[in-house]
Amino acid sequence: MDGDIRAALPILAALLSIHTRTSEQYQAENNNRTNYIRYMPTVPPFPGANRTMGYNPTMGPSSLQNSIEEPMFVLPEGYFYWLRPNWEGPPVEVVCSIYIDSLGAFSEKTMDFDLSLILGCQWRDGRLANITSEHVAIPEGMEIWKPSIDVVAKESTPYTSALSVSREGNVLMMQWFTIKATCLMQLHAYPLDHQKCSLLIQNRGGVKIVWGWETFWFPGDTPIVTRTSGLHSQLSLETVESFAYVNSLLYPELICVYQGVTCDYRESENCLRAQCTSVEKITTEQCRTCNYFGGECKNGTDELAVRKPEDCVFGLLMVSEGDLVFTTAELRFSLRRRLSYHMLQIYIPSISIVAMSWVSFWINIESSPARTALGVTTVLTMITQSGRPIPMPEVSYVRAVDVWLLVCQLFVFLALIEYAAVNYISRTLKEAKALKRYIRPPAAKRNSNANAFPTNSNSHPENSVDDTVLTNAGGSNIADTIDHICRWGFPLAFLLFNIMYWVTYNYIVQT
Repeated sequence: MDGDIRAALPILAALLSIHTRTSEQYQAENNNRTNYIRYMPTVPPFPGANRTMGYNPTMGPSSLQNSIEEPMFVLPEGYFYWLRPNWEGPPVEVVCSIYIDSLGAFSEKTMDFDLSLILGCQWRDGRLANITSEHVAIPEGMEIWKPSIDVVAKESTPYTSALSVSREGNVLMMQWFTIKATCLMQLHAYPLDHQKCSLLIQNRGGVKIVWGWETFWFPGDTPIVTRTSGLHSQLSLETVESFAYVNSLLYPELICVYQGVTCDYRESENCLRAQCTSVEKITTEQCRTCNYFGGECKNGTDELAVRKPEDCVFGLLMVSEGDLVFTTAELRFSLRRRLSYHMLQIYIPSISIVAMSWVSFWINIESSPARTALGVTTVLTMITQSGRPIPMPEVSYVRAVDVWLLVCQLFVFLALIEYAAVNYISRTLKEAKALKRYIRPPAAKRNSNANAFPTNSNSHPENSVDDTVLTNAGGSNIADTIDHICRWGFPLAFLLFNIMYWVTYNYIVQT
């Protein structure tokens, strides 16, 4: 008995010390609690977060030091952070939205692209209801249940994560990601191509992910907001599609798409010229719209039939049972390659080289050094030009740029071969004419011999050929005729090829 009393003495002394505290100490503790509740230790990642998170920028270092000495609130008794809310019931609905800070650059050689984004997800945990009187940040080190979110990418670096909870038990998680994701591009029509690149976000542990979360940050039903000044100028963003579906590697028959939203981003091209990166312009109305661009969104997609949520009941039931069946959120970016760079680097130079090769048709046949030098120069220049798009993957099919460069090489090579042909024809016929004049006697002598010894005209028909025929059919005349035909034939043939090329790759291949 005496031992029990001695063991209880320290506890009694501690309780007596608590009751003997002064009113000034109680006031100081209340101030510390208030400051801690109002303080959010991470910088708000978006405008307006000061209001939502309760951030107080006027706090000094001393109040911050005092605030972290005591917890903001305590978790309810029996709360286990490894158990999800309603762990015996249906999956937890986690509503997510994304702010895309930068998109690009896209690499055709390594088949990937860079992406920086802020992922915001919100869910309800009834166990945390009424533990606070306002929306407050959860202190670092306090463990609560969070959905397991995995970004499928080559490289993914999650940065600062912020957690907060409201009085109703709604938990908000904000996380910044820097991602290098894979994009298996189809380069048949390169550089006149359209690409679709996807980003997958896997959610395990009994979670049903849904795109949405209407707040001041995400206007209306727009689940994706983009800072258009952060889009790379290599490709233009046309649409952003967001999907949510039941997924499984073991049971593919359970895959079911229960949500799909398509947002049109073609109007973002107007923001490219606004240059909303300088401090002087970011406060303008146009730049505010461009830096928080949501596009024009509609439910569903043109290529995928989205089922009703009730059609995926069995799959969602399996989601709550374990990790063999899970939900996936997907972002699909539809991109169109801007042609201005390739026009300046490939198409216009190659057209100029091909047109330069046609100059040889207007040079005299006798000017062999000039025509030969021009033909060889254009051929070598075209070969050099063909080596410009080297940093590309080794694909097993012919791309549009390959067809263009091969045909341009063919045109300049044929122009060189054309001069070799007309030079050979001219030289050969001139030699044949000279040889025939050397063998046959003059026309006057042949006429006198014919009068002295009359013969049948049919016995030697070759003697009746007049010299004027040989003159008109001289090598130079035939060569000039070929040159004249090529002066118009080559440009017309190249024009016909251009029509077929641009129509084929701009319309037929794309559709």
